[in-house]
Amino acid sequence: MTIRHKLLTASVASAISAVAGFAPAAHAADVTLYGSIDTGILFQRVDTDRAGEDARNNVKMNSSSHTPNRWGLKGAEDLGNGLAVGFNLEGQFGSDDGSMVNGRLFQRAAQVWLKSDAAGTFIVGRSGQLRSGLGTTGIFATKVAPFSLSFGEHMVGHKWLVPGLWASVDNALTWQSPVFAGWQVHLQYSGQVDQVKASDYAVEFENSSDRLWGAALTYTGGPVHAVLIADSVMYSDEKADYDDNLTVSAAFTYDFGPWTLMTSAFWFQDAKGSNFLGHADMKDVWTKDAAGNADPATYKGYALQVGALIDAGGGTVKVNMGWMDAKVDKTYYGFDADQVLDTERFGVAAAYFYPLSKRTQVYAGAGWTKDKSSVVKGSDPSAWEAVSGLVVWF
Repeated sequence: MTIRHKLLTASVASAISAVAGFAPAAHAADVTLYGSIDTGILFQRVDTDRAGEDARNNVKMNSSSHTPNRWGLKGAEDLGNGLAVGFNLEGQFGSDDGSMVNGRLFQRAAQVWLKSDAAGTFIVGRSGQLRSGLGTTGIFATKVAPFSLSFGEHMVGHKWLVPGLWASVDNALTWQSPVFAGWQVHLQYSGQVDQVKASDYAVEFENSSDRLWGAALTYTGGPVHAVLIADSVMYSDEKADYDDNLTVSAAFTYDFGPWTLMTSAFWFQDAKGSNFLGHADMKDVWTKDAAGNADPATYKGYALQVGALIDAGGGTVKVNMGWMDAKVDKTYYGFDADQVLDTERFGVAAAYFYPLSKRTQVYAGAGWTKDKSSVVKGSDPSAWEAVSGLVVWF
């Protein structure tokens, strides 16, 4: 951390202490201010392939095309005897308009943790889902895919292939074991995944709320990194008696030196149509019954992804390809299963990243994604994008 960052962090800590009526913390220098800003120009063409709807061309300034814009504060204190405590507060914002993502000051993380050399780390508070790439608890990120969760707004990444939250969850309890010969266990439970959007009658840790559990095993040794995750969203009983979603995610990467191979595979069942991220703009998957009830059908299916990082010209080429096949699993609200179809998605993306310094990168890339619509028979919506931007870390 630079002298300027240390002075700013100390000033923030002093101001908070003054407001609270306490003296400045003795270990203010242990608090770190960090973040990243990614802003670029995006061109996209989205074709819903529906009668009476023209393809849409958009050119716009885009925020977080590759790296999520975020800022955070984190700190730790060594208690001795192999124990330490700390916290992490992390927000996400739009750099094109300065807005807070989802209106939350700390959208990505708001947590405290206790670490023991012998027993592992216990983390409490809003935390990244294991299957996400958020914070210290999201383990399915840049280590397993070239574009982590996604690139641009439609270019293929695993959250565009596999339905689910791929986000931070509220009321989370997470445990990370100590690392044994490269192996580590991760366990997570959320008593209410989104407290802000929950209805008034929803109660934490009861079936009136959407809840989540997850379990994972990771291995890192030499050139190999592998991840296996099972997680489930336990849907609330507020509108219908949905069966709980279950997803299994696996990834394997191998560093060959000048290039790195990245592969992943997924299986899911009982996934709501609204949880297919990136399909809504192409008007695919999302369905409603005659009464207007959302998600009258759930899906089961598979997805595969393969990509690579390649050293080239002082920078890095990133390439990725993904495919998903989803079939109607169950229907609800008396919905006629013949009204909704199976769906597929295929996408490719490539980009080049060049470092201007240790903290700054420029990039340019493009991609194409195509669906087989599950809503309109014979419809094959598609999108292609090109984006260029600048990322600065601090």
